Amino acid sequence: MYDNLHLYFRLPEPVQEFEDALAQSSAFAGNDGQTDERGRIQVRYRNLRIEYVPGQYWGTVRGSLHSFAQGSNVGMFNADEAVDACIDLASALGLPPEAFVTRKLEAGVNIVVPSSPLPFLETLSYHKKSRFYPLAPPTGCLRPLEYFAVHADYRLKYYDKGAYAARQGIPLPIGCRHLLRFEVVFTRVRVLNKLTGRTTLTLVDLVAPDVFNTVAAYVHEQWGKTVRRLPFDYSDLSIADGALLYSGADLAWWEGVRPHVPKSTFKRRQGDYRLLQEQAKLREGPHPYDLLMAEHIQSLCPDGLPLLTASPKNGTVLHTCNHVEVEGRVDREERLVGVDWDESSTRLWAA
Repeated sequence: MYDNLHLYFRLPEPVQEFEDALAQSSAFAGNDGQTDERGRIQVRYRNLRIEYVPGQYWGTVRGSLHSFAQGSNVGMFNADEAVDACIDLASALGLPPEAFVTRKLEAGVNIVVPSSPLPFLETLSYHKKSRFYPLAPPTGCLRPLEYFAVHADYRLKYYDKGAYAARQGIPLPIGCRHLLRFEVVFTRVRVLNKLTGRTTLTLVDLVAPDVFNTVAAYVHEQWGKTVRRLPFDYSDLSIADGALLYSGADLAWWEGVRPHVPKSTFKRRQGDYRLLQEQAKLREGPHPYDLLMAEHIQSLCPDGLPLLTASPKNGTVLHTCNHVEVEGRVDREERLVGVDWDESSTRLWAA
């Protein structure tokens, strides 16, 4: 589920010993310690971009945790695999996992679909008060492959992952021809802090069962709040209700009528639209992709994850599940101390 992230780290005490460990870590193997014009050492390691500022004892890690673990991000990436990846990442820099603090995070799912997801993508209308816009298609493509909606602290992305992978020469999992990718990109960490109830999110926190479940539930909830232009059956509706159901899928229509009706009427008609939409969905049945999405979210966690349930106040939520195995592995992660210190070792980076 976790993909691109931006981590910040500051060396714990004793900083010089940890700086020596960082210099001798697998991520910095072979690096001569030369800094760029900004005074930073930069390396690329397993699809991650790592920067470190010697003497100031801080650095950043940017890139895909999913690709770090698997070489690409086209497959499944569940809770167990996220635990292993976080352990590996901390070990690769010779630092404890609690030293890495999340600044930005991308959480998403790859859904195997039976045919091209482009027709589905072209029905996307808006999410909350933000429209979906198409990204300009890549060279040689006639239709957009990606759509996005932007909010203050995060954005949503839907795209044809299979088509992008094919263009990049990345093989899809066996038996998979078409892949739909949905992502919530947390561009500011404050929404994650509020969701999880944590003031900071370290690598240890990210794979904690309650945090992983909360983020998974939030991703699924935003999928459910996406409004799509669907071919509803209008035969049993009045002209007024049919017109509202049809027009309400267009955010521009709401923006156009807002100045011309009383605020109370506008809110009432929004409520009427939501009710009509839910009733229409019940008549039509769930979209096949909605079912695939729910199944995929459940499969991200270890055995014991109950079914998704809907709460009128909170939307779609995940119940707490049995994460005995993951909790044990997080304990291993918390015990990770990087390397055994050798005071006689040669200091590779001078302060």
